[in-house]
Amino acid sequence: MPQHLGIRDDIECFQNRQRTHDAPDRLSPVNCKHPDNKHMTQPPHPLSRINPALASSRSGPESPAPLAFEHLRLNVADKDATARWYAANADLEILPSTQAEMVYVADKDHNFMFEFSSIKGRKTNYADIPIDGFHIAFDGHPAIEAVGEKMLANGGQPEGSPGRTAIGDYLLNVRDPNGLTVQLLHRKNPFYAKAVKGHLRFEHFAYNIPDQKTAALWYIEFMGLVLPWSKDVETKANNFRNYRVPYVGDLSRNMSIELYSKPELAFSLAGMSHEECHIAYRTDDPEAWAKRMVFGGAKQISTRTEANGDVEVDLFEPYQIPIRLSKRSQSILEA
Repeated sequence: MPQHLGIRDDIECFQNRQRTHDAPDRLSPVNCKHPDNKHMTQPPHPLSRINPALASSRSGPESPAPLAFEHLRLNVADKDATARWYAANADLEILPSTQAEMVYVADKDHNFMFEFSSIKGRKTNYADIPIDGFHIAFDGHPAIEAVGEKMLANGGQPEGSPGRTAIGDYLLNVRDPNGLTVQLLHRKNPFYAKAVKGHLRFEHFAYNIPDQKTAALWYIEFMGLVLPWSKDVETKANNFRNYRVPYVGDLSRNMSIELYSKPELAFSLAGMSHEECHIAYRTDDPEAWAKRMVFGGAKQISTRTEANGDVEVDLFEPYQIPIRLSKRSQSILEA
C-alpha cells in the first residue's frame, strides 16, 4: 500500500469532505496532497487500517443532517441520589422526563447531559478506571474553583492536586460518589463559548483508545464530526496543531470527545455494555447515520422504538466504543 497521508493532510481532506457533504469518492485534489505526487484524486484511504474494505471501495452512503452530542449514559447504584448530588454540588440541573428508569442532568445552558440509570447486575462504580481511561470534563468561569471545593466537601474525593497546565489552564480532578473522575477546567483560551446561565458547561468526555488519530479521522469521515481543538501547537514550523491529543466535536459546538492513546492503560470504555455506559448523539435520521457508520466498520447491535416513540440505534464503532443514535419524539435538552 502506498505511504498514507500525514495526519494533518488526512484531517484537512476529511474536513473538506464533511464541509461540502461530498461522498467519499469525490475527494477534492486541491485539498489532498501525497508525498509521492503533488496532487492526487485517489489517495490511499487512511482508514483502511481499521477497515480493510475501504482500501478498494471509494463510495458510501451520503451524510444526512449533522449529528449533535446529547448525553453520556452512566449506570450507577442510585440514579436519583447521583442526580441530586450533581444538582446540589456541581451547578447542574435535573431535567423533566417521562422515562422513569432514567434521570437526566444537564448544564444550565443545555449543551449536553448525563443519563443516569440504576440497572441491577451492571457496573455501578468507576473508581477502578484511571483518569485517562475515561473522565468527564467541565469548563467554567473562575467560580468553578468554588464548585470543586463544594464537591470535595460533600462526598467527592480528590484525584491528584489542583494546579495549572503549561498553557495556564486551571485544573482540578474530583472523583464523584460513584468513582467517576470529573475534571473541572478554567481555560485561559476556551475553544467553546463560556457558560452563560451557570458556572460551568460540559466540555469533553475523554477516553483511551488504541489509535486516537485514526479514530479522530473515523469520527470525521463516518459521523460528520469536526476538530474544534487539539494538543499541541507546532511552533517550529507552521503553527498548526500536531494532533497529539485530538478533540472531536459536533458542528453545533455543544460537546467534544478527547482521545488518548496510552497503551500502558486499559481501554476501559471499549466493549462496555450500552446499559452501563455509552455516548449518545441526537439525530432525525438514526438509520441513515447507522448505515454510514456500518459502511465504515462499525457494528450495529440493535434498533428499537421505545414506548414514548423514541427511536434508538446502538452500535460499536471499530474500536468497540459504545455509541447510541437517538431520534427523540420530544427533545429533552430543548424542552
